[in-house]
Amino acid sequence: MSRYRQIESDSGIDFYDEVGSLVAGGKDTKYMIDNERVSKEQQLESEILSYKTLKTKFPLLNFSDIDHGLYEVKAGHISARNLVSAQIKLAKSKGCTYINEIVEKVTQMEEDCNSKMIVKTELGKQVVCRKVLLATGAFTAFRNLLPVDLELKVGLCPLTTAMIEVTADDFTNMRKYPAVIYFGKGADNWKKDYPRSKDGDYSWYMLPPIKYPDDKYYIKLGHLQHATTKRFTSSGEVKEWYCSGGDKQLVNDTVDLFKTVVQGVKPISYHGDSCVITTTPTKRPYIDTIHPQLGVAVGGNAYAAKSSDEIGRIAAVKMMKNEWDSSLEKTDFRIKMKEKTSN
Repeated sequence: MSRYRQIESDSGIDFYDEVGSLVAGGKDTKYMIDNERVSKEQQLESEILSYKTLKTKFPLLNFSDIDHGLYEVKAGHISARNLVSAQIKLAKSKGCTYINEIVEKVTQMEEDCNSKMIVKTELGKQVVCRKVLLATGAFTAFRNLLPVDLELKVGLCPLTTAMIEVTADDFTNMRKYPAVIYFGKGADNWKKDYPRSKDGDYSWYMLPPIKYPDDKYYIKLGHLQHATTKRFTSSGEVKEWYCSGGDKQLVNDTVDLFKTVVQGVKPISYHGDSCVITTTPTKRPYIDTIHPQLGVAVGGNAYAAKSSDEIGRIAAVKMMKNEWDSSLEKTDFRIKMKEKTSN
Protein backbone atom coordinates (compact mmCIF):
# COMPACT_ATOMS: atom_id res chain seq x y z
CA MET A 1 0.00 0.00 0.00
CA SER A 2 2.91 2.33 0.66
CA ARG A 3 3.63 2.28 -3.11
CA TYR A 4 0.07 3.08 -4.24
CA ARG A 5 0.45 6.84 -4.49
CA GLN A 6 3.80 6.57 -6.30
CA ILE A 7 2.29 4.15 -8.85
CA GLU A 8 -0.59 6.59 -9.37
CA SER A 9 1.79 9.53 -9.77
CA ASP A 10 4.18 7.75 -12.14
CA SER A 11 1.41 6.31 -14.33
CA GLY A 12 -1.08 9.16 -14.21
CA ILE A 13 -3.81 6.59 -13.40
CA ASP A 14 -5.80 6.91 -10.16
CA PHE A 15 -6.92 3.68 -8.51
CA TYR A 16 -6.80 4.17 -4.71
CA ASP A 17 -9.53 5.87 -2.66
CA GLU A 18 -8.30 6.30 0.90
CA VAL A 19 -11.64 6.35 2.76
CA GLY A 20 -10.51 4.09 5.58
CA SER A 21 -11.42 0.55 6.54
CA LEU A 22 -13.81 -0.74 9.20
CA VAL A 23 -13.58 -4.32 10.46
CA ALA A 24 -16.58 -5.11 12.65
CA GLY A 25 -17.88 -8.07 14.62
CA GLY A 26 -18.65 -9.39 18.07
CA LYS A 27 -16.61 -7.85 20.86
CA ASP A 28 -14.04 -10.24 22.36
CA THR A 29 -14.50 -12.80 19.56
CA LYS A 30 -11.41 -14.47 18.16
CA TYR A 31 -11.90 -12.67 14.83
CA MET A 32 -11.84 -9.21 16.38
CA ILE A 33 -9.08 -10.06 18.86
CA ASP A 34 -6.88 -11.29 15.98
CA ASN A 35 -7.51 -8.11 13.97
CA GLU A 36 -6.69 -5.91 16.95
CA ARG A 37 -3.50 -7.87 17.62
CA VAL A 38 -2.30 -7.52 14.03
CA SER A 39 -3.14 -3.82 14.06
CA LYS A 40 -0.92 -3.32 17.11
CA GLU A 41 1.90 -5.51 15.78
CA GLN A 42 1.95 -3.64 12.47
CA GLN A 43 1.60 -0.27 14.23
CA LEU A 44 -1.36 0.70 12.06
CA GLU A 45 -3.13 4.00 12.56
CA SER A 46 -6.36 2.58 13.91
CA GLU A 47 -8.88 2.95 16.73
CA ILE A 48 -11.32 0.62 18.44
CA LEU A 49 -14.91 1.83 18.20
CA SER A 50 -17.56 0.78 20.71
CA TYR A 51 -21.09 0.05 19.53
CA LYS A 52 -22.13 3.53 20.67
CA THR A 53 -19.25 5.16 18.79
CA LEU A 54 -20.04 3.12 15.69
CA LYS A 55 -23.59 4.47 15.72
CA THR A 56 -22.35 8.03 16.16
CA LYS A 57 -19.57 7.88 13.57
CA PHE A 58 -21.46 5.86 10.94
CA PRO A 59 -25.16 6.49 11.63
CA LEU A 60 -26.38 4.79 8.45
CA LEU A 61 -24.88 1.41 9.44
CA ASN A 62 -26.93 -0.94 11.61
CA PHE A 63 -24.89 -3.25 13.85
CA SER A 64 -25.69 -5.41 16.87
CA ASP A 65 -25.16 -3.94 20.33
CA ILE A 66 -22.64 -6.74 21.00
CA ASP A 67 -20.51 -5.57 18.03
CA HIS A 68 -17.61 -3.20 18.00
CA GLY A 69 -15.25 -2.07 15.25
CA LEU A 70 -11.63 -1.56 14.36
CA TYR A 71 -11.35 1.57 12.24
CA GLU A 72 -8.15 1.98 10.20
CA VAL A 73 -7.58 5.46 8.78
CA LYS A 74 -4.84 4.84 6.21
CA ALA A 75 -6.81 2.32 4.18
CA GLY A 76 -9.64 2.20 1.66
CA HIS A 77 -10.47 0.52 -1.62
CA ILE A 78 -8.87 0.21 -5.04
CA SER A 79 -10.00 -0.21 -8.60
CA ALA A 80 -8.22 -3.44 -9.49
CA ARG A 81 -8.67 -2.78 -13.22
CA ASN A 82 -7.09 0.66 -12.92
CA LEU A 83 -4.22 -0.74 -10.87
CA VAL A 84 -3.51 -3.34 -13.57
CA SER A 85 -3.65 -0.59 -16.23
CA ALA A 86 -1.16 1.47 -14.22
CA GLN A 87 1.17 -1.51 -13.75
CA ILE A 88 1.08 -2.33 -17.48
CA LYS A 89 1.75 1.29 -18.42
CA LEU A 90 4.74 1.51 -16.08
CA ALA A 91 6.09 -1.87 -17.20
CA LYS A 92 5.97 -0.73 -20.84
CA SER A 93 7.70 2.53 -19.92
CA LYS A 94 10.56 0.44 -18.46
CA GLY A 95 11.01 -1.53 -21.68
CA CYS A 96 8.64 -4.47 -21.18
CA THR A 97 6.74 -5.83 -24.16
CA TYR A 98 3.03 -6.29 -23.50
CA ILE A 99 1.31 -8.98 -25.58
CA ASN A 100 -2.45 -8.96 -25.02
CA GLU A 101 -3.25 -12.53 -26.03
CA ILE A 102 -4.46 -15.71 -24.32
CA VAL A 103 -1.68 -18.20 -23.60
CA GLU A 104 -2.53 -21.73 -24.67
CA LYS A 105 0.64 -23.64 -23.81
CA VAL A 106 3.95 -23.32 -22.01
CA THR A 107 6.69 -25.88 -22.67
CA GLN A 108 10.37 -26.42 -21.97
CA MET A 109 12.63 -27.26 -24.90
CA GLU A 110 16.22 -28.41 -25.09
CA GLU A 111 18.20 -26.93 -27.98
CA ASP A 112 21.99 -27.00 -28.47
CA CYS A 113 22.53 -27.95 -24.84
CA ASN A 114 20.46 -24.94 -23.76
CA SER A 115 17.04 -25.13 -22.17
CA LYS A 116 14.44 -22.64 -23.40
CA MET A 117 10.82 -21.91 -22.54
CA ILE A 118 8.22 -21.63 -25.29
CA VAL A 119 5.03 -19.67 -24.70
CA LYS A 120 2.36 -20.25 -27.35
CA THR A 121 -0.82 -18.18 -27.64
CA GLU A 122 -4.23 -19.14 -28.99
CA LEU A 123 -3.56 -17.01 -32.08
CA GLY A 124 -0.37 -18.96 -32.81
CA LYS A 125 2.22 -16.47 -31.58
CA GLN A 126 5.33 -18.06 -30.07
CA VAL A 127 7.55 -16.37 -27.52
CA VAL A 128 10.93 -17.93 -26.79
CA CYS A 129 12.39 -16.98 -23.43
CA ARG A 130 14.63 -18.14 -20.61
CA LYS A 131 12.08 -18.07 -17.81
CA VAL A 132 8.29 -17.94 -17.34
CA LEU A 133 6.33 -16.74 -14.32
CA LEU A 134 2.67 -17.82 -14.22
CA ALA A 135 0.23 -15.41 -12.53
CA THR A 136 -2.80 -17.12 -13.98
CA GLY A 137 -5.22 -17.48 -11.08
CA ALA A 138 -8.30 -19.65 -11.48
CA PHE A 139 -7.36 -20.63 -15.05
CA THR A 140 -3.97 -22.19 -14.27
CA ALA A 141 -5.18 -25.79 -14.54
CA PHE A 142 -7.28 -25.21 -17.67
CA ARG A 143 -4.46 -24.45 -20.12
CA ASN A 144 -1.31 -26.43 -20.78
CA LEU A 145 0.82 -24.20 -18.58
CA LEU A 146 2.40 -26.66 -16.15
CA PRO A 147 4.48 -29.75 -16.93
CA VAL A 148 2.41 -32.82 -17.77
CA ASP A 149 0.85 -34.57 -14.75
CA LEU A 150 1.46 -31.62 -12.42
CA GLU A 151 -1.44 -29.67 -10.93
CA LEU A 152 -1.40 -27.10 -8.14
CA LYS A 153 -3.37 -27.92 -5.02
CA VAL A 154 -5.94 -25.12 -5.09
CA GLY A 155 -9.67 -24.64 -4.70
CA LEU A 156 -11.78 -22.53 -7.05
CA CYS A 157 -14.39 -20.79 -4.93
CA PRO A 158 -17.28 -18.93 -6.62
CA LEU A 159 -18.43 -15.68 -5.04
CA THR A 160 -21.53 -13.60 -5.77
CA THR A 161 -21.79 -9.85 -5.26
CA ALA A 162 -24.68 -7.42 -5.56
CA MET A 163 -24.16 -4.08 -7.29
CA ILE A 164 -26.74 -1.82 -5.66
CA GLU A 165 -27.52 1.47 -7.43
CA VAL A 166 -28.13 4.46 -5.15
CA THR A 167 -29.01 8.13 -5.70
CA ALA A 168 -26.54 10.99 -6.07
CA ASP A 169 -27.62 12.23 -2.63
CA ASP A 170 -26.87 8.85 -1.05
CA PHE A 171 -23.52 8.87 -2.85
CA THR A 172 -22.74 12.25 -1.28
CA ASN A 173 -23.85 11.09 2.18
CA MET A 174 -21.87 7.83 2.10
CA ARG A 175 -18.93 8.34 -0.25
CA LYS A 176 -16.52 8.88 2.65
CA TYR A 177 -17.77 5.87 4.57
CA PRO A 178 -15.05 3.23 4.94
CA ALA A 179 -14.84 -0.11 3.23
CA VAL A 180 -16.45 -2.57 5.68
CA ILE A 181 -15.70 -6.19 6.50
CA TYR A 182 -18.08 -7.88 8.92
CA PHE A 183 -17.75 -11.23 10.69
CA GLY A 184 -20.18 -11.96 13.48
CA LYS A 185 -23.72 -12.81 14.57
CA GLY A 186 -25.33 -9.71 13.09
CA ALA A 187 -28.19 -7.54 14.33
CA ASP A 188 -31.55 -9.06 15.26
CA ASN A 189 -33.31 -7.58 12.23
CA TRP A 190 -30.74 -8.69 9.61
CA LYS A 191 -31.99 -11.06 6.93
CA LYS A 192 -31.92 -14.47 8.58
CA ASP A 193 -31.45 -16.79 5.57
CA TYR A 194 -28.35 -15.09 4.18
CA PRO A 195 -25.45 -17.61 3.77
CA ARG A 196 -23.38 -18.02 6.93
CA SER A 197 -20.18 -19.70 8.01
CA LYS A 198 -20.39 -23.16 9.59
CA ASP A 199 -20.54 -21.44 13.00
CA GLY A 200 -23.56 -19.38 11.96
CA ASP A 201 -21.66 -16.13 11.47
CA TYR A 202 -22.43 -13.56 8.83
CA SER A 203 -19.35 -12.76 6.76
CA TRP A 204 -19.48 -10.05 4.12
CA TYR A 205 -17.70 -7.02 2.75
CA MET A 206 -19.14 -3.74 1.48
CA LEU A 207 -17.71 -0.81 -0.40
CA PRO A 208 -19.07 2.74 -0.09
CA PRO A 209 -20.85 4.10 -3.18
CA ILE A 210 -18.57 4.49 -6.20
CA LYS A 211 -19.28 6.18 -9.53
CA TYR A 212 -18.89 3.62 -12.31
CA PRO A 213 -18.26 4.10 -16.05
CA ASP A 214 -22.02 4.09 -16.75
CA ASP A 215 -22.23 7.31 -14.64
CA LYS A 216 -24.29 5.54 -11.97
CA TYR A 217 -23.47 5.13 -8.29
CA TYR A 218 -23.23 1.61 -6.88
CA ILE A 219 -22.60 0.11 -3.46
CA LYS A 220 -20.99 -3.31 -3.77
CA LEU A 221 -21.78 -5.96 -1.16
CA GLY A 222 -20.63 -9.56 -1.31
CA HIS A 223 -20.18 -12.62 0.86
CA LEU A 224 -16.78 -13.99 1.91
CA GLN A 225 -15.54 -17.49 1.14
CA HIS A 226 -16.57 -18.73 4.60
CA ALA A 227 -20.21 -18.67 3.41
CA THR A 228 -19.93 -21.25 0.63
CA THR A 229 -18.55 -24.76 0.28
CA LYS A 230 -19.03 -24.89 -3.50
CA ARG A 231 -15.90 -25.40 -5.60
CA PHE A 232 -15.35 -25.60 -9.37
CA THR A 233 -13.28 -28.26 -11.08
CA SER A 234 -13.64 -27.49 -14.80
CA SER A 235 -13.00 -24.60 -17.16
CA GLY A 236 -16.59 -24.83 -18.36
CA GLU A 237 -17.90 -24.19 -14.84
CA VAL A 238 -15.60 -21.19 -14.39
CA LYS A 239 -16.48 -19.68 -17.78
CA GLU A 240 -20.22 -20.16 -17.25
CA TRP A 241 -19.95 -18.60 -13.78
CA TYR A 242 -18.11 -15.51 -15.04
CA CYS A 243 -20.83 -15.00 -17.66
CA SER A 244 -23.72 -15.62 -15.26
CA GLY A 245 -23.88 -12.56 -13.05
CA GLY A 246 -23.69 -14.83 -10.01
CA ASP A 247 -26.32 -16.79 -8.12
CA LYS A 248 -29.61 -14.96 -8.81
CA GLN A 249 -31.24 -15.95 -5.51
CA LEU A 250 -28.13 -14.96 -3.59
CA VAL A 251 -28.11 -11.57 -5.33
CA ASN A 252 -31.68 -10.99 -4.13
CA ASP A 253 -30.79 -12.17 -0.61
CA THR A 254 -27.77 -9.85 -0.59
CA VAL A 255 -29.93 -6.86 -1.48
CA ASP A 256 -32.35 -7.82 1.31
CA LEU A 257 -29.41 -8.00 3.72
CA PHE A 258 -28.22 -4.59 2.51
CA LYS A 259 -31.60 -3.07 3.33
CA THR A 260 -31.26 -4.22 6.95
CA VAL A 261 -27.57 -3.30 7.30
CA VAL A 262 -27.73 0.17 5.72
CA GLN A 263 -30.53 2.32 7.13
CA GLY A 264 -32.32 4.99 5.11
CA VAL A 265 -30.79 4.16 1.72
CA LYS A 266 -33.29 2.89 -0.85
CA PRO A 267 -31.82 1.06 -3.86
CA ILE A 268 -32.82 2.42 -7.28
CA SER A 269 -31.88 -0.84 -8.99
CA TYR A 270 -29.47 -3.71 -8.58
CA HIS A 271 -27.76 -6.49 -10.48
CA GLY A 272 -25.43 -9.36 -9.67
CA ASP A 273 -21.78 -9.91 -10.45
CA SER A 274 -19.53 -12.91 -9.97
CA CYS A 275 -15.91 -13.85 -9.44
CA VAL A 276 -13.82 -16.90 -8.63
CA ILE A 277 -11.13 -16.84 -5.97
CA THR A 278 -8.24 -19.28 -5.91
CA THR A 279 -7.72 -20.72 -2.43
CA THR A 280 -4.73 -22.65 -1.13
CA PRO A 281 -4.49 -25.04 1.85
CA THR A 282 -1.83 -22.77 3.35
CA LYS A 283 -4.12 -19.71 3.07
CA ARG A 284 -1.12 -17.96 1.50
CA PRO A 285 -0.34 -17.39 -2.16
CA TYR A 286 2.04 -19.78 -3.85
CA ILE A 287 5.20 -17.83 -4.71
CA ASP A 288 7.59 -20.54 -5.78
CA THR A 289 9.31 -22.31 -8.67
CA ILE A 290 8.28 -25.53 -10.40
CA HIS A 291 11.80 -25.70 -11.79
CA PRO A 292 14.48 -23.00 -12.27
CA GLN A 293 12.83 -21.75 -15.48
CA LEU A 294 9.17 -21.88 -14.43
CA GLY A 295 7.63 -20.09 -11.47
CA VAL A 296 4.16 -19.40 -10.12
CA ALA A 297 2.43 -16.57 -8.28
CA VAL A 298 -0.99 -18.18 -7.85
CA GLY A 299 -3.58 -18.50 -5.08
CA GLY A 300 -4.61 -15.09 -3.78
CA ASN A 301 -7.22 -16.41 -1.32
CA ALA A 302 -9.31 -13.27 -2.11
CA TYR A 303 -6.53 -10.91 -1.00
CA ALA A 304 -4.36 -10.72 -4.12
CA ALA A 305 -5.67 -7.60 -5.87
CA LYS A 306 -4.57 -5.15 -3.21
CA SER A 307 -1.29 -7.04 -2.68
CA SER A 308 -0.52 -7.74 -6.34
CA ASP A 309 2.35 -5.27 -6.67
CA GLU A 310 4.30 -6.84 -3.81
CA ILE A 311 3.38 -10.44 -4.67
CA GLY A 312 4.61 -9.76 -8.20
CA ARG A 313 7.81 -8.09 -6.99
CA ILE A 314 8.73 -10.99 -4.69
CA ALA A 315 7.93 -13.53 -7.43
CA ALA A 316 9.88 -11.64 -10.11
CA VAL A 317 12.99 -11.33 -7.92
CA LYS A 318 12.80 -15.02 -7.08
CA MET A 319 12.59 -15.94 -10.77
CA MET A 320 15.22 -13.53 -12.06
CA LYS A 321 17.78 -13.77 -9.25
CA ASN A 322 16.74 -16.94 -7.40
CA GLU A 323 16.52 -14.86 -4.22
CA TRP A 324 13.76 -14.54 -1.62
CA ASP A 325 13.56 -10.77 -1.10
CA SER A 326 11.07 -10.44 1.75
CA SER A 327 10.95 -10.39 5.53
CA LEU A 328 8.10 -12.92 5.31
CA GLU A 329 8.96 -16.58 5.68
CA LYS A 330 9.73 -18.23 2.34
CA THR A 331 8.34 -21.56 3.55
CA ASP A 332 4.86 -20.03 4.02
CA PHE A 333 4.59 -19.54 0.25
CA ARG A 334 5.80 -22.89 -1.07
CA ILE A 335 3.64 -24.68 -3.61
CA LYS A 336 1.68 -27.81 -2.87
CA MET A 337 0.78 -30.21 -5.66
CA LYS A 338 -2.26 -32.43 -6.02
CA GLU A 339 -1.49 -36.08 -5.60
CA LYS A 340 -1.80 -38.22 -8.71
CA THR A 341 -4.74 -40.58 -8.76
CA SER A 342 -4.33 -44.03 -10.24
CA ASN A 343 -7.02 -46.13 -11.88
